[in-house]
Amino acid sequence: MNQPSYLLSDEKLDQIRAGKMWDFHGGVHPQQNKQQSNQTPIVDAGIPEELVIAVEQKGHIPELLVKVGDSVLKGQALTKVYGALVVQHATSSGEVVAIEPRTDCHPSGLPILSVVIKTDGLDKALPFQGFSDYQQETPATLINAVQEAGIVGLGGAGFATHLKLAHSENRLLIINAIECEPYITADDRLTQEYADEIIQGTQILQHILRPELTIFAIEDNKPEAIEAFKIALAKLPAAEQDKLLIRVIPTRYPSGSAKQLIEILTGEQTPVGKHSSELGIIMSNVGTVFAVKEAIIDGMPLLSRIVTITGEAFARKGNANVRIGTPIQHLLDTYWLNPLQQQKLIVGGPMMGFTVNDTSMPVTKICNCLLAPTIKESPEPETEMNCIRCSECAEACPVELLPQQLLWYSQSEDHKKLEEYDLSACIECGACAFVCPSHIPLVEYYRVSKAQIRTAKDEAKKAAIARQRHEDRELRLEREKQQRQLKHKLAAEKRKQQMQDKNNGEDLVAEALARAKAKKQANSETSEQTTNKPTAANSQVAAAIARAKAKKLAAAKEQPDAEQPATETDPRKAAVAAAVARAKAKKLAAAKEQPDAEQPATETDPRKAAVAAAVARAKAKKLTAAKEQQDTEQPATETDPRKAAVAAAVARAKAKKLAASKEQSDVEQPTTEADPKKAAVAAAVAKAKAKKLAATKEQQDAEQPTTAADPKKAAVAAAVAKAKAKKLATAKEQQDAEPPATESDPKKAAIAAAVAKAKAKKLAAAKESKEAEQTSIQGVPEKQRVNNVNPEEIAKSDDKKAKIAAAIAKAKAKKQAEKE
Repeated sequence: MNQPSYLLSDEKLDQIRAGKMWDFHGGVHPQQNKQQSNQTPIVDAGIPEELVIAVEQKGHIPELLVKVGDSVLKGQALTKVYGALVVQHATSSGEVVAIEPRTDCHPSGLPILSVVIKTDGLDKALPFQGFSDYQQETPATLINAVQEAGIVGLGGAGFATHLKLAHSENRLLIINAIECEPYITADDRLTQEYADEIIQGTQILQHILRPELTIFAIEDNKPEAIEAFKIALAKLPAAEQDKLLIRVIPTRYPSGSAKQLIEILTGEQTPVGKHSSELGIIMSNVGTVFAVKEAIIDGMPLLSRIVTITGEAFARKGNANVRIGTPIQHLLDTYWLNPLQQQKLIVGGPMMGFTVNDTSMPVTKICNCLLAPTIKESPEPETEMNCIRCSECAEACPVELLPQQLLWYSQSEDHKKLEEYDLSACIECGACAFVCPSHIPLVEYYRVSKAQIRTAKDEAKKAAIARQRHEDRELRLEREKQQRQLKHKLAAEKRKQQMQDKNNGEDLVAEALARAKAKKQANSETSEQTTNKPTAANSQVAAAIARAKAKKLAAAKEQPDAEQPATETDPRKAAVAAAVARAKAKKLAAAKEQPDAEQPATETDPRKAAVAAAVARAKAKKLTAAKEQQDTEQPATETDPRKAAVAAAVARAKAKKLAASKEQSDVEQPTTEADPKKAAVAAAVAKAKAKKLAATKEQQDAEQPTTAADPKKAAVAAAVAKAKAKKLATAKEQQDAEPPATESDPKKAAIAAAVAKAKAKKLAAAKESKEAEQTSIQGVPEKQRVNNVNPEEIAKSDDKKAKIAAAIAKAKAKKQAEKE
């Protein structure tokens, strides 16, 4: 699709030659106040003690050609030229004392990189050499000379001039001498004093651009400048005069703005986002034209510019030729500023200028005015009020925007809406704020919003670049990975082929890997077979749960059994309690025997049998020792026949219960161990613990007979002794449950099992004989037992009572151990 053409047509050029002019929308008529400074000739502002020349341009830092300590001459290049940048020059002779950031002459007041030159006052300059006949030079050569001279637009925008001159299709050249801003008269005085030089500069531009028509535009409030230019134009040949037309524009602000001036002269509006060069129109300020003449004909770069120094606060007013980089403070001192309290200082005009507080700020190439008004000239701004929607701002806007809507979206920071309403088209002329009855500083809001939008776009651009770089990197890494994998695959296939060639076509590596995999699989299956025995494991868990529940129930029942002898004195109640205890013990034993009967069927390992035998031996020894200890100490603690009968009944019940618990433990213990070595170790440990427990029991038995003389106290002491024995047996029994780990011979384990069985049978026989004796004693009536026995029978009875008490203590100790 072809791009639309905005070039001026031949018909439009004919209308322009005929003198037709158009108008633009809006505009205001502020007080001019130009008489303060346009009545005196241009003077030299002098050489300051220090020059601060900014070398950074729109965020770009060029290559420096000097360093700190270098001596420089007037006109010497400080930077190297390339791209869109222009060369910066030393504007006087001296020494470079610093290269550092300094405050820029800009509304932001941000520091930029600058070269600081301490002047020597001699103003020594390099020899300048221009073109003797520029008409013999090509446009490219002249454009390069303009760039080397460091020329930019001096009207206020600061756009590089060599970029404007690089366009090929140029139908109209406009020399802008409007200078519509109040107070500013720099272009006016320049035209009055240097009209011939301006015409020479215009001819140079005509030679470079080859336009079909050239217009010199000036406002009607500059009669002296108009007359001076007409006189200079009359000196040209008639053919040259026909190529340069003068157009006097009615005074109205901002008619000097590029877009508005183009609309006045051509009736065409510059499209949003487009440059006037796309219409075939090139516009240049008179100050820029004068600088082009000096660069091409005189060979002198842009070293200074005309600055209007005005305002009632200055004792002297006028226009001065100021060297680029001169601090503002130097001008204030030279023109005798009479500072007032809270003195306002403005760079530029009252409509588009900005206030400054740092007077060390240097004059730059776009600084055309320094205004110091009094309070009467520029009163303090009124308090900002709410918008009343009067639409005065919209009527005054020369770009035909809607300032009211732009204000709302600026306050809400709605950047999308601001772009939709063409905020970028705002030229910041200040006409809207000038007519606002609510005294709203509209331009300040717009400037802030523009800066925010510009920053957001820069961040988005950086983010897009970073994202693209990341994606490119990921793609590169993936491609490299695939290449490596392909390389490794090819190398592996090559090695495989070489090995097969060397081994008669056999793949030795594949065969070795297959053998290793088969071996690993076999080992895994073997380990699973040895570790996973679901039937035995489940039965062991069930038996353990049953034993735990039985122990818990036995412990709950044993507590009242232990207290019964001391709290009951009625033989009948004692007999009933004994019968109940025997019934519960039998029931509990039957419940325990049921899982115990199933358990042996699940184990057939000789190692576990050996472990069970070792545990049984340890428990048998421990039971024998406890019985012997209690048999020796019990006779001294009981003297009442009735209590003895009750204790005998309790002992029988507990003995049966203990026997059942032991049988259960003996049956289940083999299921917990599988290693003969561990069984042997457990047997040794059990023997040692049994001996230690027996010694502890003997010590307690030796102390017991001396503490009980009273039957009641003796019963209490016996109960306390039994409780302590239970507690100690519990701790020992917990340790006895640990499996042995020192035996490894199955034969020894079998022998130990046989010995354990023999001891168990012997112990059971002893229990039965004792129970029989107890039964015979219980069968005799109480009175007969007390009155019809001789001393020897009493002694025998005492001996039996002691044995019964010992049996009770042993039963309780075993029961307590099982519970633990």
